[in-house]
Amino acid sequence: GPKATLPKPLYTVTFTDDQGSILETKQVAKGDAVSYSGVIPTKSFDSNFHYIFKGWNTPLTNIAANMTIVAQFTATPHTYTYIINEDAHTGRCTCGYSYTEEHNYHAGQCICGQVEITGPIEDSSLKLGHTLNLASDISLNLAISKTLLEGFDISTVYVESSIDIYEGNTKTGTYVFSTSPVENGNYYYFTINGLTAVQMTNRICSVLHGVKNGQEYYSPIDDYSIADYAYSQLNKTGTPEKLKILCADLLRYGAYAQIYKQYRTDSPADGSMTEANQNYLSPIDSVAFGNVNRIVNDTGSYPIKWEGKALNLESKVCLKFIFSAGNYTERLSELYLRVNYADSHGNQKDLTLKNVELYNEKLGYFAFTLDTLLAAELRSIISVQVYAGSTPVSPILEYSADTYGNNKTGPLGNLCKALFAYSDSAKSYFLSNNP
Repeated sequence: GPKATLPKPLYTVTFTDDQGSILETKQVAKGDAVSYSGVIPTKSFDSNFHYIFKGWNTPLTNIAANMTIVAQFTATPHTYTYIINEDAHTGRCTCGYSYTEEHNYHAGQCICGQVEITGPIEDSSLKLGHTLNLASDISLNLAISKTLLEGFDISTVYVESSIDIYEGNTKTGTYVFSTSPVENGNYYYFTINGLTAVQMTNRICSVLHGVKNGQEYYSPIDDYSIADYAYSQLNKTGTPEKLKILCADLLRYGAYAQIYKQYRTDSPADGSMTEANQNYLSPIDSVAFGNVNRIVNDTGSYPIKWEGKALNLESKVCLKFIFSAGNYTERLSELYLRVNYADSHGNQKDLTLKNVELYNEKLGYFAFTLDTLLAAELRSIISVQVYAGSTPVSPILEYSADTYGNNKTGPLGNLCKALFAYSDSAKSYFLSNNP
């Protein structure tokens, strides 16, 4: 028949992926177009790229022979989000590819965002300031502005301090301790408690530590003493006169405590006082002592009997109230002491002391210890009474610590005079500063 009516030759068209795997096979008449009806071709990702199908390597029209048509792909570089795992990170692409490797730092930072930790770095801007709390012992407050700690993880911030330990004039060791920050206004404070009058010239070396963006920083060494603070105020222009008097009296009190205790007498607290500094000292010979030592409302029916008082001046000011309990038949652990006295502004303070201590086993004496009086409160009249539950079991005892100074002579007499001169100047300063 006519050529135009003859059947067209059939050709085999094979669709494969780029690895040669057959995806689909079709028979197509010569000159016709072919279409692909299989699953969209895919190519597995590798370590550098993931692949997106973009078409075939030849047109699908005018088929003129048996042929293989190969899928073509666009290679797209992986993009990652990172999970940080201590010393390594895992990068994950949206295509499903992931890898894990150790951090690799360039200019101090890894591609995952981790900052290189190179060991603690000194930051000279982290400078500590100083204030004092004047109680029965002395507390040194180290202060740093919140601005200087911006970006720091505050839970990692602390101050490590050391203070030398002496027996007489001989150094026997070093005490190392840490303090945590307390927020107050625009500052963080680190309080070193328990410093005593004899320790005014002991060097306190402190270093602040903290972590910012994964890196640990530390401050320069802060080398300071209680005496340093007192001298800085004495020698600074603009220090209020009453604060200069307080600091001068504080140094003298420390020196007399050192003499009485025979502690570091080769480095007396007042040893660097100039004549100008000494001019601020309160007259010590005119220091007067109180005479309040009385028992009130004693009906004779109380099972607890007052036996005396003791004032400990060797380390810090501790006032002990001594009693016997021969007629008390319950457990001594149930006893507590109610304490009342006026602060330097005349406001009443009420305390409860719960720890009964054995004072003299032979005599059967026990005691409560009051060791929280502020320097300005040492002349306050203190009223105490022992309770068991809600029931008073002793008469009321009234006493003032300065009564202890009466008839004391020698080094102890000088210490008492210096202590209460310092107490009087502390009260005068605090009243003028906080009327």
